[in-house]
Formats: sequence, C-alpha cells, structure tokens
Amino acid sequence: MNCPRLLLTLILTFCLSSQALAFSYRGQLEGEAIGPTNTGEAIAWHQRQVVMGLNFGQEWDDSARLALNQWNEAGADFEWHATGNSAEPCQNDNINSTGWSDTTCSGSEWGSIVATTRVSMRKIGGTWYINDTDVIFNSGLQFDSYAGAQRFDAQGKPVYDFVRVALHEFGHAAGLLHPDESGQNVDSIMNTGSRSLALDHLQTDDIRAIRQLYSNSDTPDITLEGFNSYEIQDDQILIAIDSLRNYRNVNSGDLTLEIRAISSSNSSDYYVLGTVDLGSLDASELRSIGQLTTDYTPPPAGQHNVSLALLESESSTPLFRQAIGYLEVSSDTVNSGTLNAAPASNSGSGGGGSSSLAMLLGMIVFLGIRRTAKT
Repeated sequence: MNCPRLLLTLILTFCLSSQALAFSYRGQLEGEAIGPTNTGEAIAWHQRQVVMGLNFGQEWDDSARLALNQWNEAGADFEWHATGNSAEPCQNDNINSTGWSDTTCSGSEWGSIVATTRVSMRKIGGTWYINDTDVIFNSGLQFDSYAGAQRFDAQGKPVYDFVRVALHEFGHAAGLLHPDESGQNVDSIMNTGSRSLALDHLQTDDIRAIRQLYSNSDTPDITLEGFNSYEIQDDQILIAIDSLRNYRNVNSGDLTLEIRAISSSNSSDYYVLGTVDLGSLDASELRSIGQLTTDYTPPPAGQHNVSLALLESESSTPLFRQAIGYLEVSSDTVNSGTLNAAPASNSGSGGGGSSSLAMLLGMIVFLGIRRTAKT
C-alpha cells in the first residue's frame, strides 16, 4: 500500500494539581443554579453513557463521530454514543438530536452564529442535571473537514471546519461553557468565536474540564507522560513518548503499547496499526522512552480515530488510553486479521486523581476530502 506521509506533532502538557482551573461550566450550590464557575458541583449528565443522534447526513455524520470520539478519549468517566434518529432538534423531548437549520432554535436569523447547542436541565432530588440537548449547524455556511488554520474560499468567505465546530458544540452538550467569557485566558476549543476556530483539536484545558465534570475514580496507576508525536511513513509508524511511569508500589507485568485505529462508522471495533513491547516497570519507576518504531498495518478505507492503548500482560482492557489524532485512508488494501473488539468501557483512562497525568492532544488530519454544507 502506498500510504501518504502523515506527520502529527502533539503537544503534551502536565496537569499539575497546583495549576489554577481555567475552564467554565454551569454550577450549582445547595440546589440552586449559580451560573458559570470552575469550582464546586457542576450541572452535568447524571448518566455516564449518553446517546447523541446524528442527522447531518452520512458524510457529515462520520465527521461528527470523530468529534464525539475525541471527547470520549479524554479520560473522563463519560462517553458519547452516536446513533441515527429522526427526532427534530430544538425540542425538549428527552431525545438528543442534531442537524442543519436555516434558523436558530428560537426561529431567529443566524447572523454571525455558526452553530448552537440547546441544553435543558431538570432538578431531581434537589440536584440539577442535564436531561436533553440538541445541536444545530447553520445551513447557510460553507463547511469542510481539515486541520490547521481556518480556510476561506475564493471570495474570502470562511469555510468552517466541521469537526472543530462539532467539538465545541458537543462540549456544550456535555455541560461546558466558554472560559473566555468567564474571565479565563486559556487556549480552549470551548472559547468563543475566532479563539475557538483557530484550534483544530481539544486542548489541555478542555480535557481537564471534562474530567472535572465527570471524575473517574479509576485513576490509572501506569501512564504515558511527556511530549509525544507520531509519524506514519509507508510501512513504519514512529511514536515519540517522553516517559512511562509506574505509580504502584509493586512491579508491573509485561507492558505492550498498541497504536489503534477506531472507525468513525463503528466505534465498537478497532484495528491495530502497530504494537511495541515495553517490558515491565519496577515499583514507582519512571522510565524515559524517546522514539519507538514498529511496523505499520493500515486500517480499511475511511476515517479513523487514532489512539494509544497501554496493556499489561494478557489483559485486553487498557491501563491507559488516549486519542492522538485522526487519519483518512483512501486505499482498500487492509489486513482483515487486525480487527479486534474494543473494550466495553473507557474506565481504564484516568481522571479525577491528584497525580500529574500527561494528556495527549489529538490533531485531525484529513487527506483529499472536500465537503460543502447543505443549503
């Protein structure tokens, strides 16, 4: 297979407990909503598995799944499940839905708004929860899927990246607000306007935010940490990892790093792009890694979420899992024997602990793809 050269550089930032929280969400205190905050109890989903109905059309739905998957790989005790439904958006019907619209949910003209999310809340037993959300995109604008700086057409009109807009709106649907409207100065896909559109993947602040809303008590005790990057060149995949840390007071079993591709159309399965044996770690050991190289097995044609999964001995449940990007494969050449069943949950990913966790930030790469929004 002639695989195009892909280079993704992903900046990792340590999540130090001494850092000030800079994100924003809807808060509540003693049963009363208190508006934007970054401390205390959040107004979020009571359930941790939430269905999002996608009604953008098949091609766009695939891009929406990529955005949902990126939130799922952030290590929170929360997971979106994409499905198709015929429910109309903008209805408080307890059915989460999406779609295109020529007006906002209130029936007003869009003006400068690119997309919007409607969130409904309900009070149960003295506590507020999200119970319904809908996301609609402005059908009068041009959309595509691409990484990097925002693009413009020949007339100078913006062409919006569907995935980064979906990332922003699905963040609202999970309960996050705009940090820059709450006095925070931080890089975030959840910022307003051009500050959000300048970014094409979740930032450190976004990952910390979703983990704050949906803390995972199963903090990973063996993690990948530090600066990372990866590159695919023909039949090789190169992974750069700063270090591997064992937070246990006992030695680990044999560790294996899997580079996985999860299809945008079926997130219940994954393909193994490459594997690296890492040996075992002594109790409390911090080991420098550097660059790792392994044979690359391409996934089938389509869009894929690329993740790292750290496995111990013969276990199929990762100790640590994190999205590191997306890739578009156009060739149908594939080794069908690489298909595996994905883990049933994301509980092996960390969050909510006091340890400094490195967080891999995903960058989206799409090759040879062009899309225009419905009007």
